[in-house]
Amino acid sequence: MYTSCRHAKRHLIRWTCAIRCLPGVWLALAVTGSPVAVTAQQADDTQRNTALQHAYQTSIQPLLKRYCHSCHSGDRTEAEIDLEMFSTIDAVKKQPRIWQRIRRMLESRQMPPKDASQPTDKESNALRNWVREYLTHQAKALAGDPGPVVLRRLNNAEYAYTIRDLTGIKTLNPTRDFPVDGAAGEGFTNAGSAQGMSPALVQKYLLAAKQVADHLVLLPTGIGFSPHTTRRDRTDALIAKIRAFYQPFTDSSDGAAATGQAVRFDTKQGGRFAVEQYLVATLAEREALRSGRKSIDAVARERHLNSRYLKRLWKVLSVSNRSTRSLALDQIRATWNASSAEDAVNVVRQVARWQAALWTYN
Repeated sequence: MYTSCRHAKRHLIRWTCAIRCLPGVWLALAVTGSPVAVTAQQADDTQRNTALQHAYQTSIQPLLKRYCHSCHSGDRTEAEIDLEMFSTIDAVKKQPRIWQRIRRMLESRQMPPKDASQPTDKESNALRNWVREYLTHQAKALAGDPGPVVLRRLNNAEYAYTIRDLTGIKTLNPTRDFPVDGAAGEGFTNAGSAQGMSPALVQKYLLAAKQVADHLVLLPTGIGFSPHTTRRDRTDALIAKIRAFYQPFTDSSDGAAATGQAVRFDTKQGGRFAVEQYLVATLAEREALRSGRKSIDAVARERHLNSRYLKRLWKVLSVSNRSTRSLALDQIRATWNASSAEDAVNVVRQVARWQAALWTYN
């Protein structure tokens, strides 16, 4: 009775362990596939590798020594092929490109040359078949391997476009004085094997960096880049942008020339603010704006005015409190309240008098 219970307990423990291990087994099968299939594949590869190695040591290497070493070994390595270095199958696997060349020579029957000792047909077939089988085996073994990846730099076009994207300056050409990129055998200029980096080219990269740095501009929020390299050109470009921004809302009539900081400006170039149109709009639409029948934005759209400035002007003229009171504004506001749209010229004249007294253009 004691023995039976002990055996039952032992079987129960074994079954419990087996059940606990089942999820792990199924997970392993799901991830790796059938372990039997993997083992069979590995065994097949090992068997082929062993067969290739045995055939090379017993049959192929003696044939190479007999018919090829006289021209491809020691000091005589024609076509830069030294077959004496392939003493083992491992050495053969390290140079598949050379064996591709050997295969082409064997398939075209260019080797051995006509004036050399010739192998029999059986020996030629054995040599060709072994090389073909070896290259096929290596191709399958190295499938998916890109080979050595050469570290490369940006070519001239890539470098120039990158600098333009980073700086936003489309006229920059930092590679203008760079040597022309060489093309690889495939005809591409971005192949790492065809690119060089000489001390002279490094110096040109440094000069190109200085050229880009000349366009650097320090800003309150960081750095920026300008198409211009001098402060004067940058100032002129900024003034042109400001003029272009305000030009739709300015008037070119009654302008005058002025000189400030050795720079001559002509206010006829869209630089005079047409305050008359805004004053006429506030007078003509005064009752509609006060009653709420119209909004500032609607009046600005109808009369093609800047809604932001019209809103600011309306607030200054229509609201009188302690924060907006001043000698000039009180007089202008009084004239504006007593005028109609037809009398807008009176308000304009009063504004002009205050401008002449208080403003200095420089």
